[in-house]
Amino acid sequence: MSERKTEQLEIKGMTCAACVRRVEKALQRAPGVLEATVNLATERAEVAMEPDADPQALMDAVRKAGYDAQPYQPAERTQAQPLLLSAQKRLMFSAALTVPIFLLSMFFPNLLPGQAWWLFALTVPVQFGAALPFYRAAWGGVRSGSANMETLIVMGTLTAFFYSLWLTLNAHGAHTPHTYYETSAVIITLVLFGKFLEAKAKGQARSALQAIWDLLPREVLRLEAGEFRNTPLEAVRAGDQLKVRSSDRVPVDAIVLEGHGWVNDSAITGEAVPRERGPGDRVLGGSLLMEGALIVEAAAVGEETVLAQVARAVEQAQTQKAGIQRLADRIASVFVPVVILIALSTFLIWWLRTGQVGEALIPAVSVLVIACPCALGLAVPIALLTGSTRASQQGILLKGVQALERAQSLNTLVLDKTGTLTMGLPQLTAIESLGVSEEELLRLAAAVEQNAAHPLADAIVEKARSMNLEIPHATGFRLIPGGGAQAEVEGHPVLVGSARFLAEQGIEIDKSARSPVLVAVDGHLIGGFEFADQPLPEAKEAIRALKQSGLHLILCSGDRPISVENLAKQLDIPEWRASALPQEKAALIAELQADGNRVGFVGDGVNDAPALTQANLGIAMGDGTHLAIESADIVLLNRDLRRLPDALRIAKRMNGVIRQNLFFAFIYNVIGIPLAAMGRLDPMIAAAAMSLSSVSVVLNALRLLRK
Repeated sequence: MSERKTEQLEIKGMTCAACVRRVEKALQRAPGVLEATVNLATERAEVAMEPDADPQALMDAVRKAGYDAQPYQPAERTQAQPLLLSAQKRLMFSAALTVPIFLLSMFFPNLLPGQAWWLFALTVPVQFGAALPFYRAAWGGVRSGSANMETLIVMGTLTAFFYSLWLTLNAHGAHTPHTYYETSAVIITLVLFGKFLEAKAKGQARSALQAIWDLLPREVLRLEAGEFRNTPLEAVRAGDQLKVRSSDRVPVDAIVLEGHGWVNDSAITGEAVPRERGPGDRVLGGSLLMEGALIVEAAAVGEETVLAQVARAVEQAQTQKAGIQRLADRIASVFVPVVILIALSTFLIWWLRTGQVGEALIPAVSVLVIACPCALGLAVPIALLTGSTRASQQGILLKGVQALERAQSLNTLVLDKTGTLTMGLPQLTAIESLGVSEEELLRLAAAVEQNAAHPLADAIVEKARSMNLEIPHATGFRLIPGGGAQAEVEGHPVLVGSARFLAEQGIEIDKSARSPVLVAVDGHLIGGFEFADQPLPEAKEAIRALKQSGLHLILCSGDRPISVENLAKQLDIPEWRASALPQEKAALIAELQADGNRVGFVGDGVNDAPALTQANLGIAMGDGTHLAIESADIVLLNRDLRRLPDALRIAKRMNGVIRQNLFFAFIYNVIGIPLAAMGRLDPMIAAAAMSLSSVSVVLNALRLLRK
């Protein structure tokens, strides 16, 4: 295979699948291009090209096709796009004018003297102001020799508008002629509503990636000339020595040179229990140093860190997605030119037949009016709104049409462990006592640990309280960062901490002692504690319901094999994988997909983001990280796993309603266009039929609210 390089571009101005195909074709014709893929949702193009090819030629090719292109800027330092605010303002402006146009036309046709001119004045800002983006997109299609949805929007609304203006100019007497200004305004407003929802969805990719980079500090303490000084993270290079203090996040992947500390890397590995790190141990960028102080040497920085690889995995998985929302655009790529051809043919045939331009214009206008994508623009949004409302009443957030398509044929579900099936906090699960009772061991340890702020300390104290033990007062408490704690309890020195910490204090440690937290009194080891993350109370019921629905379940976690296996047995999950890094979770899903499976993934952490986006259906817990929620298609708002089977059922019902709505959006065209072309429908009837298609779509979607 020949050598190649990859360039990424941001593409502006795309509105539908036809635009994507035009940009791809333009890029593929550029000199030196081997392959080009364009993603509408993320507005990005990924181009494989020969090493000596000029990237500027790519941007020139895109601009020649009628779109704008610029080099892609990584998402870690970008701000929220202003596109959503712009779309919202345009929609509100259009709607404010459309409401009185619609009311005057449909309910009060002769309310005002010269009402047609009032309607004309109200419609002009909508037709030539609010709809301006449609003209630009349609003109781009004209320049490239093709048609898109905007072409039909512009032709249909302009035809209705100018035909109405012609009627207004030729009106006689006090009677207000029947015009179609409301047709033009309503179509534009509804399509703008769809564009607003689209802009909102497109911002999710950037928000998700931003959540990853927010884990990293902007400044770090780097060793310079014998002292640690504040330095921008971007200036850190491999081999630099950095200081990480308690409650700081580790800025890069590094190796510990000095110090000890408890590190929580659940954001990367999904492991809920903090682990002790000391000289020679590896720490990951984005992990949290809960206690202690570390001097580390940067091993991987920037794009080479595990965190950056997670970000890239999210981006790559997102570019592979194609949702049901593209169905309308694919149909439109054929539908639009066919409708235009029918309208032109209708005009010519009637003109040749009658010799009257006015008589030929009426059936042609009818064709364009009945074919305007009013119901088509409403079909998906109204089903999403009604279905999402019903789902939210059950604590379920359905975030887009992608969820609906993917839920339809799901047959495999991969579940994360920590925070998804479990509580997400370590709990004391085993007490190993030596020479004292378990109660006495727990009582003495809790006396010391009640003064410490640490998840394992909290678990010990919580266990003692749950057993109604009287926790004595400790004096002379001292916390040794990264090791443990010591205090005097009832006149006896008590040490609580890791085996290394106790050994440093001169305590003889039995080789068989495997507990992560040990306790010594009066210089002698008296026992230790084991910890684990406990399953959620409703997990077993939820797993049973999912299995009954026919899904094959797989437990996949970054936790230790013994913990994952035990949980799989507890919940009766037939297959499990342990010690899985973020990329390995995504790789497992890709492997299952390669075998022909439709795979869903349930998770809650940053480490789950690549898997959530790689999966055909991503499901996140509502109290999970911002990234996991942004990357998911479905979010369980109340973290009740029993809602997961309900979420899949609702998603399937919504998907069915959307497909029915698309049918209703087109069936009137299939029936009405031939009648209009034959002169059996005047523009008023055509407009009524178009409105009826919208009513059908709305009524069908409202069924989702009933049960």
